[in-house]
Amino acid sequence: MLISPLVLGVSSSSLSQSEVSVLNEINPYGLILFTRNIDNKLQLKKLINEVKEKVREDIHILIDQEGGKVQRLDIPHWKRYPSYREIGDLYIKSAKAANRLSYLTGRLISNDLVDVGIDINCAPCVDIRHLNTSSILVERIFSSEANIVYQLANEMIRGFQQGPIVPIIKHMPGHGRSSLDSHIELPTIDDPIEELIYHDFDPFIKFNSMPIAMTAHIKFSSISDRPVTISKKTIKMIRSIIGFSGLIITDDINMQALEGAHESRVLDAYNAGCNLVLDCSGNNVNFIKFLHKVDQIESNVIDLGVNHFKSAQKDEDFQNIDNVFDEYCSILKNNNINVGS
Repeated sequence: MLISPLVLGVSSSSLSQSEVSVLNEINPYGLILFTRNIDNKLQLKKLINEVKEKVREDIHILIDQEGGKVQRLDIPHWKRYPSYREIGDLYIKSAKAANRLSYLTGRLISNDLVDVGIDINCAPCVDIRHLNTSSILVERIFSSEANIVYQLANEMIRGFQQGPIVPIIKHMPGHGRSSLDSHIELPTIDDPIEELIYHDFDPFIKFNSMPIAMTAHIKFSSISDRPVTISKKTIKMIRSIIGFSGLIITDDINMQALEGAHESRVLDAYNAGCNLVLDCSGNNVNFIKFLHKVDQIESNVIDLGVNHFKSAQKDEDFQNIDNVFDEYCSILKNNNINVGS
């Protein structure tokens, strides 16, 4: 089946008939959910079922469910989870406890998502923290040490896979050096590529066989004069030096780090080598006028890596979810981590 290589937002907690018509005309790869789409568990299940009935049965449903301040499924209907920084801080006291907490958090999040019909999570962040890391990101990073970031992210991904939930590693090839918020303006990193490869790019190199990665809207001046998302040179570097073989999805194409009209941003991202464009706005009618310029893709071809990840051998973890939650709570309690739930 031919589909559009787009991941789109929807406007509210239910679908209007006009929205259904637009989505059917576009036939996107997936939809991404935000708090505006979520009232409670019953409503969310109904919305996702409606999408699958009225748009396409095998459409992917995405969400940002990291933990900390970035989780769309939240109390009182779902559990709240620790931030990546809290898990990373625990690593300094006990690597064993932190690795276990990251795995258990991944398992619990996976269980929450699968329960409502979500199959892809825009997590984990595998950026590396720096002294000047933007406040928008600092709590969403495990550590300033590349090997700790890799270990904790790998454990969380193992937890996701029990679902299975497909992870999207982000923000490729590294957002941690930026002191600016790319939602508002374009960060420029002037450090030499040799230093970036050794440090910031390292977790992405180790995760280069993951099924999906999300771009950072950042300009690395030692590589290109354009932001990663619309830079052929930087996407080529991601494919060659980082060796990433999966799907590359943009961060939200509407963020102010990118300039130009909506259409040019979308087409520039494809021309640079991105496989999927993410538009979180819910204003999907905008795509109709230039959809003919977007090359359609075969869903079974683009999903090879995603399906392989879902079907890969899971770890032999026979704990039921109640026991997982008990162990998770015990680690939080023993280490005075209060997640507010």
